[in-house]
Amino acid sequence: MSAIATLILAAGQGARFGGCKPLARVAGGSLLQRSIDQARRLFPRDVFVVSGAWHQALEQARQAGELSGATLLHHPGWADGLGCSLAFGVSQLAPAYQGILVMLADQVAVTHRDLARLRASFDGGNIVCGQYGGRRGVPALFGANSFARLQALSGDQGAKALLYDEGVPVCECPMPAAAIDIDTRAQLDRWRENGHLIDEPD
Repeated sequence: MSAIATLILAAGQGARFGGCKPLARVAGGSLLQRSIDQARRLFPRDVFVVSGAWHQALEQARQAGELSGATLLHHPGWADGLGCSLAFGVSQLAPAYQGILVMLADQVAVTHRDLARLRASFDGGNIVCGQYGGRRGVPALFGANSFARLQALSGDQGAKALLYDEGVPVCECPMPAAAIDIDTRAQLDRWRENGHLIDEPD
């Protein structure tokens, strides 16, 4: 298998959340740490986080041992939007990897088994993505043949256009867990009350 890195996007301000969403607590850890831990089950040494608005807080958490297992990639231009942050992250990793798994820090229900299904369907030249809510979305695994287009993204334009690009084979993996994301504190509270964070056994 070609070298694959995980790129977790956590650069936004999270205005609807009203605070540092990546460090919001769930089940004894943080949203971001949970994403890191799930990715590390597959790629232990190759997990990266694009930080931005809350970079200082994330760095402090890392230094305090409250955030571990990933390399922070600080994106000074985070305010330009999600697409810009994704392009930045890919530009940092593209020279060293043949595949990049893109995740969002707030998809709290995604587990390593979901990610493993993406990896199992990846052949190096295709795009493998989650399918939920009747659409394609991240998490998604991109081969090197998609890196140039990812690096050309700008503003709030994410990778959706690539996921529907007929020029590159796209494989869908049903992933209902990816439909659950955290945008507000109320959603986080509901997840704490009604969700579960017990992974399937190996």
